[in-house]
Amino acid sequence: MSRVKRGVTAHARHKKVLKLAKGYRGKRKNVFKLAKNAVMKAGTNAYRDRRLRKRTFHQLWVLRINNACRELDIKYSRFIYGLELAGIEINRKMLAELAVNNPDVFKEIVELAKAALPPVGQAPNLDDLKMKYDKSEKPKAKMPKSPFVEKVEKEEVAEEEKKEDKEEK
Repeated sequence: MSRVKRGVTAHARHKKVLKLAKGYRGKRKNVFKLAKNAVMKAGTNAYRDRRLRKRTFHQLWVLRINNACRELDIKYSRFIYGLELAGIEINRKMLAELAVNNPDVFKEIVELAKAALPPVGQAPNLDDLKMKYDKSEKPKAKMPKSPFVEKVEKEEVAEEEKKEDKEEK
């Protein structure tokens, strides 16, 4: 049985880890044993922080919206509730962008939300809301058909027309 020399595989593996550790300080950049631990730790932190970034941005958007709302004499929670009652569906990212870059448009949205709100401490009239939502039923968005599906449907329609022509004769 022939002997297997593993130098090529080990060298490739070491090279891959050291490439990932490029730019680290001290021996972590060129000593495999230390670089391996540093790369593992960096990967763990990156995985965790990708999720944390989403949380942080959401907090930032809420903070910006709240600040803009307070300038227009309404609390954040009341504003969001007013948007829901008014049937305005816009996400917090876009609201924050409007609050920072287009305050006049944001002010119009706040006015719409304020108009939909019941007086403080009073619940909204649910019958009015039901009537409002029943009238404004939104049509469901249709997915665009692929060219293949359209082709098959056209062929089916053509076959049905041929059958109808034959039955008429």
